Amino acid sequence: MTTRRLIPLGLFLLLSLLGGACASTSPSGTASSSSAADLVLRGGVVWTGVPGAPPASALALRGDRIVAVGDDNAVAALVGHATRVVELRGRMVVPGLHDGHVHPLGGGRQERGCTLAGLGTVDALLQKVRSCAAATTDTQAFVHGRGWNLSLFANANPHKQLLDDVVGDRPAYFRGEDGHSGWASSKALRLAGITKATANPAHGVIERDASGEPTGTLRESAMDLVEALLPEPTLDDDLASLRLALLRLREQGITSIMDAGTDERRLQAYKALADSGELTARVVGCTVVDPAQGVEAVTALVTGLRARFAGHPLLRPTCAKIYLDGVLEGETAALLAPYDDHPEHKGSITATPAQLDDAVAALEALGVQVHMHVIGDAAARAALDAYAKSRARNGDRDLRPTLAHLQLVDVADHPRFAALGVVVNAQSLWAYPDTYIRDINTPQVGPTRVQRMYPWGSLRLAGAVVVGGSDWPVSALSPFDAMEVMRTRQDPNADARASSTLAPVLNETERLDVDTALRAYTTAGAFLLHHEDEVGTLQPGKIADVVVVDRDLTTMPAAAVNGARVDLTVFSGRVVYERAAAR
Repeated sequence: MTTRRLIPLGLFLLLSLLGGACASTSPSGTASSSSAADLVLRGGVVWTGVPGAPPASALALRGDRIVAVGDDNAVAALVGHATRVVELRGRMVVPGLHDGHVHPLGGGRQERGCTLAGLGTVDALLQKVRSCAAATTDTQAFVHGRGWNLSLFANANPHKQLLDDVVGDRPAYFRGEDGHSGWASSKALRLAGITKATANPAHGVIERDASGEPTGTLRESAMDLVEALLPEPTLDDDLASLRLALLRLREQGITSIMDAGTDERRLQAYKALADSGELTARVVGCTVVDPAQGVEAVTALVTGLRARFAGHPLLRPTCAKIYLDGVLEGETAALLAPYDDHPEHKGSITATPAQLDDAVAALEALGVQVHMHVIGDAAARAALDAYAKSRARNGDRDLRPTLAHLQLVDVADHPRFAALGVVVNAQSLWAYPDTYIRDINTPQVGPTRVQRMYPWGSLRLAGAVVVGGSDWPVSALSPFDAMEVMRTRQDPNADARASSTLAPVLNETERLDVDTALRAYTTAGAFLLHHEDEVGTLQPGKIADVVVVDRDLTTMPAAAVNGARVDLTVFSGRVVYERAAAR
């Protein structure tokens, strides 16, 4: 990756030294109040992200800026009476972390609601549903939430009777943890008008039994039939959910995000917190658009929201999000070759080539960054084709479009990412042989295609920029879990991880090195979000987004990275999170 317009290395070193040597001092030998740093971190390992920079052990911040980087002596003269000094004792300092694909409001809503996340058995799911149903005496109200594990059910297809047995004749509906499948009770199906005679909506699937009766599992747009009946959260509800989500981001050291699915309500919530001073992340918002609705509708939606919510430095609604296909688990991902278990079926793309090409070209002509959900190799090719046609029409506008997920990418398309300037948006926590891959995906696409999944190493070798994204709440938020899987391609929670030869590996040739993994969440993430001039590296003059991690990520074994914890998160020079055990 080429980093543009950064302070040259020589100047960086000079400023780091002058920050200490030229600070005026009071008679007691400490810096005067005008020159003193507000916060000094010293005695640790400072990973600046600057290629070729010498080792550093200390960092000084004043106001919202970094004023010195170097050894402990370089910052000593910046310590004044009011300076807070944090003794690192070997801990690591990194730039504020970036999450390139996340859904914070969804994560907050899930955690505050009836969440089924992390429950590993069907019995545990049903017990939680039972307790949620018991929490309200209104038998007409929906029991609803999200987070069930698709791999707990044959063909990822839970039956309505399971919910009926728990909630009786009342509506219940739960989104799967993948976000692309829903599970409805019989009463919910009836209220939505879903019967044996109901046709599948465009780009959606109503799962059915052998007689044609709906089973209760809905895929993609079919979910909308029930979700339209759910109570709409109030803005106050959403503000509470977003506040909780921001806390979770701070706990993980995440100070910059690309929200991969904004709409007017989400932008309203972000703006309210930005205006009140509560927004503790730099947000690039990607408005969800549907190319099948036509160019006028797509561009009007994006430009309208961009105009209404522009103006705050922490909120940039400058991106559009396209869901180009579905997921393998529901066989809605678009493949170049048929599914092994359904030889007549390849999945589908949500727009025609002409609709997609026109939408992408029109958006990029307006300076909009385009972010696409892509799971199957046919969808990846269609997306790359659309970007290529936009380049032919618009030229290269340095918009840094990104494709997220990329579970399957044909080898012939690997070099096209770098050639077209398309950023690889990697949800690496999925890139190991979990129950989804072993029990669902392998029968669907076969072992050969499974071993080509999530080709981060190949795409990086082909010259692509790789960034990290969690897709939270679809999967865990932790960047450390994801960095570990980037490097090991193994279950980060496996008991056998200390003996890495024992844990199953998903194509070890796709492993990334420690530097690439760190950059995926720092310098590359800043590049994706178009703010590498402001954050992403630790250099004098940069905005002080800084994280203290409890161990050195560069020297510890790759299979232990997920044990790392954030001790301190600094956002714009302000401490916004401090782990109690580290104080």
